[in-house]
Amino acid sequence: MKRLIYILFLVLLALPLHAQSEETARILSYIQKAMNFNKVVPQEKVYLHFDNMGYFENETLWFKAYVTRTYDGHASDLSKVLYVELLNPSGDIIKTRKYAIDSLGVSHGELQLDSLLGSGFYEVRAYTRYMTNWGTNAVFSRVFPVFKKPKTEGDYSDLNINNGLYKFREPNNRDRGDSLYVNTMDNGIDIRNLMKTISVQFYPEGGDMIAGKRCRVAMMAVDDNGRPYESDGFVMNEKGDILATVETDSLGRGVFEIVPDTSGLTFQMQNLRPANRKGIPKRKGVQFFPMPQVKKEGCALHVDVVSEQMLATLQCSDGICGSMLGYVIMNNGNILRCDTLTAAPLIEMELDRQAMPGGVNQMTVFDSRGAIMAERLFFLCPKPDKSDSIRVTAITQKLKPCGKVELELQTKPNANLSFSAMDAHTMTNGKQGNMKTWMLLSSEVKGFIPNISYYFEADDAEHRKNADLLMMTQGWRRYDWRLMSERYIFRKAQPIEDQFYLNGQLRAYRKRNPVGGVHLQAILYNKEGQSLIGDTKTDSLGNYAFKMPFVDGEWRMCIYTARNTKKKTDQLKTYYVGIDRQFSPTPRFITPTEADILHPLAPNTFVKNPFEELNEEDVFVPITQKEHVLQNVTVKAKRRYFTNDDWRWKNEAYGRQYATLYYDADRELDNILDRGEETPYLFSFLKQKNSLFEYYENNTYMPRYDGKRINWIVSNGERNSSPDPTEMWLDDVKSIYIVPADPRVMNNSVNIYLYEHIKFYAEGNKGLRRTYFQGFNQASTFKTEDYSVIPPMADFRRTIWWQPDITTDAEGKAKVEFFNNSTCEEMYISVEGMTQDGKVLVNE
Repeated sequence: MKRLIYILFLVLLALPLHAQSEETARILSYIQKAMNFNKVVPQEKVYLHFDNMGYFENETLWFKAYVTRTYDGHASDLSKVLYVELLNPSGDIIKTRKYAIDSLGVSHGELQLDSLLGSGFYEVRAYTRYMTNWGTNAVFSRVFPVFKKPKTEGDYSDLNINNGLYKFREPNNRDRGDSLYVNTMDNGIDIRNLMKTISVQFYPEGGDMIAGKRCRVAMMAVDDNGRPYESDGFVMNEKGDILATVETDSLGRGVFEIVPDTSGLTFQMQNLRPANRKGIPKRKGVQFFPMPQVKKEGCALHVDVVSEQMLATLQCSDGICGSMLGYVIMNNGNILRCDTLTAAPLIEMELDRQAMPGGVNQMTVFDSRGAIMAERLFFLCPKPDKSDSIRVTAITQKLKPCGKVELELQTKPNANLSFSAMDAHTMTNGKQGNMKTWMLLSSEVKGFIPNISYYFEADDAEHRKNADLLMMTQGWRRYDWRLMSERYIFRKAQPIEDQFYLNGQLRAYRKRNPVGGVHLQAILYNKEGQSLIGDTKTDSLGNYAFKMPFVDGEWRMCIYTARNTKKKTDQLKTYYVGIDRQFSPTPRFITPTEADILHPLAPNTFVKNPFEELNEEDVFVPITQKEHVLQNVTVKAKRRYFTNDDWRWKNEAYGRQYATLYYDADRELDNILDRGEETPYLFSFLKQKNSLFEYYENNTYMPRYDGKRINWIVSNGERNSSPDPTEMWLDDVKSIYIVPADPRVMNNSVNIYLYEHIKFYAEGNKGLRRTYFQGFNQASTFKTEDYSVIPPMADFRRTIWWQPDITTDAEGKAKVEFFNNSTCEEMYISVEGMTQDGKVLVNE
């Protein structure tokens, strides 16, 4: 910060003629506000390192989280609570975990891939509550293929996945409006031809096309599912003159230069063909798309990031020439360079490539009102540094079935690492980047980046050109100049969760208006008999907040309300107690490219010599075919067998077996009550949640799903006394499973399984809200058999070893020991981590 203040001081000295100018003073005040923004509104990033690159049903997904401050990369000292979610292909959150973040900014845990409604491409998201103030783009996200469970244990050759759950998912809760392909940025304009399935987006460099100024315009051609299209394009004016031509690449991207006038421009496309899909013929005919409007006044910005000597060029229209402008160049919200300038038809500024850090940088030009005149992002490939790598050395000379494996890691001293060893021959998917690619590029870009490692492998002209095209079409402004300069007010909806917060709003029962001056008492208790009590009072807007201590596990919670008046009726008055805990970001759109299975990586440790012959000890022999001496054991107790007459109607496996949709009724009801709404009828909830539910009126109301008759099955049909499902309330059931009709059968019905509560909730007292409070989930420990004690056995672990908490010594060394499985002959090792000063470490 001292360095930035010194830069500002130099700016003041360099402009003595304008020192008293009101325009200059305002520009410098915006710069000063931007300099303080990271102090006032710091941001966080989260990255997850996983134990594998693809999974099978019923496996465990292990991860370690690294939480950093965005502006300096150091471990975050802000948030202490991490949220990790598992989303199905339709965007439904099916698992949520809450883990503690320690003083090093790290956390680790796992997600059980059980109870999934089929194989498919599942998304893992991670974020802090504070990060949700910046929306979906700010959170960590990764998509994994989850394959069907092998029919034979250990046979991972049949990679069976149900693509239908992705391609034909209905209803789809993923937000296309927030996706890359329906762009919402100021400088991206989405033009759709409603008669066809192809859409084209145009991205003028700097934000706008200015009449009479040479402008660079990037474009992207995709279909409605986001799959890129290659094509030939032409830009024409109203007279039909061709002003520019462009050819899109394999990602559907292209760029062209144009000197536009104020007349309407049209973009013509022909020879359309899906990118990277052989055997599909080109589309015949021509398609036309209107282009963004050309502005008479403004600034056209071009940053040449391909040439070794970088040059920023600013062209200003006649109406702006002579006015004072300011500009800043930023990295992670830190101002690297700033100055004022007088607008002119052509301004050129040389930029020092070597003085700027690797990663995504941002250049913003603004006027004396703080309004953005031109802005763009550009990526600089980080300089290679061997000291940032992690070297893995095998102490064990050769892998043996169930044998001990010893490895040595060498990197920076006192570094915090996570380690995964995978069976190379059971890997099911390729790599989608690492901590370095996420921190420097993926987290600053909108949408998925195919083959992201490409942008880090070289810093030549070709790679720079492609990186520039990426930033022009997928750039996302993590740091909004309008907020940094305080032109717009930053409204922090969610707090920095340095402890548990329980907050919300109290509303009157009938008029639904906020109620102030009401005392609230929260009582929490768990199954161990522990209890917590908190008291607070609503403000004039009906808002309340409790500060909660850090606790583990799930707690039952009751919130009592009472107005402090002499009237007895006020003590029993009914209120809606809303709770602000539905801050999970909107699920993002996933394109077919991201849901492709990548080619698995080659092994990088214990790589076999194909000409080497196997010894007898290198081949696993099952325990049934070989004599082993077992240790003596003592039987302390015999297993007790029991029966439960209610097991049949409680068992949700019946409904889950063929279901494609599942709703956790308890969770959904809590979401509704958290918003201050009343409990709905079951079918009213289903209609609101899923547009395929509807009533068909034919003398009587008949509920339908996707136009088909519904066959309601309550508690597996074992509860004859259950009420009519159309007359049930949402709180009557705990789980809802939907089994769609078989399209091969005419007039087939839809089966909907409803599972009632074992014990129904008691009638709610006036002024009482019953719910739950989720504390921290406790991370499990990755366990394997100790083959130094027991003989080898059939062991088909695909993740051989996962260790999330390794710390190197003063020499930067650490030793890892574990046991192999019974079949692994080659391994792929993945090690990632971070130093205390925020240096990212990976084994590349």
